[in-house]
Amino acid sequence: MPDFWERSWQRDRDLDYVTYARPWYRLASPEIELFRRHGVRSVCDAGCGWGAWALALASNGFEVTALDVSQTAVEITGQVLERYGLALAGHRTASVLDTGWPDGAFDGVVCFSVLDHMTVPDGQRALRELTRITRSGGLLLLAFDKPEEDDLAREHTLLPDGSIRYAGGMIFHPYDVPAAERLLAGLRILHRGTGPRGEFVVIVEK
Repeated sequence: MPDFWERSWQRDRDLDYVTYARPWYRLASPEIELFRRHGVRSVCDAGCGWGAWALALASNGFEVTALDVSQTAVEITGQVLERYGLALAGHRTASVLDTGWPDGAFDGVVCFSVLDHMTVPDGQRALRELTRITRSGGLLLLAFDKPEEDDLAREHTLLPDGSIRYAGGMIFHPYDVPAAERLLAGLRILHRGTGPRGEFVVIVEK
């Protein structure tokens, strides 16, 4: 699937991400306030995409490192922050299944609408990896896309674990709230919320 995401970002790299980013600059949100209250400073934006959360966090004073399986996505994220007068603390092209960072490298991790674009076993592996790179007492901000009515209308194959593989290679595993919370079993849930497109948003403590 890494090739799918790189092709996707290559195709869309010339979109006007700087304009899209405006609502995220100095974003005020309960999630960011919770990060502050828990002393989070360094954050890995895991699966950064075009950099929405990287911008939101960096413009609020956090030290943000961008991670994505697509090199193009990491480059776009850096460019978006640069246009807003900000810079990444670091960046890496790698999978959330194997980030390459040491244990406890970050105070916090953001992984927004990424785990649900994997099979369930890979989602479980990714969660273990992202928890590993979060320090003890650190926070993970996670989000799961809300299933839409036409998800099954597009050409797809249904995998044994219930994940959907679309023509082209993208995977989507629709989680309802109870299923997402089962995935997070063993982690302390501090916050539940809703994202801008109806995503189930949760912050857990390691």
